[in-house]
Amino acid sequence: MISLGLSNSTTGRNSQPPVEVLHAIGETAAWCTYCPFRADGLRSSSLSPLPALNMPTLDELGIDAFVSAKRDSYQRAIESIRGKRFELLRDASTQPMKVAEAQVLGRLLLYEPMETVSDGAAEASSRGFFDAEDAPPWDTWFWLRESTIFCWVPESLISDAQAGIDANPVDCVRWADWSKLSALINR
Repeated sequence: MISLGLSNSTTGRNSQPPVEVLHAIGETAAWCTYCPFRADGLRSSSLSPLPALNMPTLDELGIDAFVSAKRDSYQRAIESIRGKRFELLRDASTQPMKVAEAQVLGRLLLYEPMETVSDGAAEASSRGFFDAEDAPPWDTWFWLRESTIFCWVPESLISDAQAGIDANPVDCVRWADWSKLSALINR
């Protein structure tokens, strides 16, 4: 029997991430794997979160309101991406990938959008996998917990992502262990 490594043994019992999270991983992996790569890579215009991320500036809101609004905008962005991706996969008659397959074909990446330095180092080193704000491609985003965006990175882009992680001066992008997914989602 193959173990997915998705249990959380620190609680004394096995716990899986919520079904909704597992389904989101499967949809993301299917989208990134089965859909042909376009000129815009994994920043497809059909999933663009930019309208949801458009918000007033720090000067207009003040720090506390800005931080709250920014977190809310990322939640809206994730919901928008997931909804659009679901519809596009359904319309293409493409089923979500099984989580066991997604685990073999890619890695989990965590992105902390409130912790970026926007210096472009990750973007240059990753050959554009990360953008100037250290954001991984939005097509890879599948979940938000607190201020952390969870992403699924296809195996073909892991080396580019690793180069960006290595060049990043802060810990705003990092790999996550599949075996710790449940603990990260349920924290």
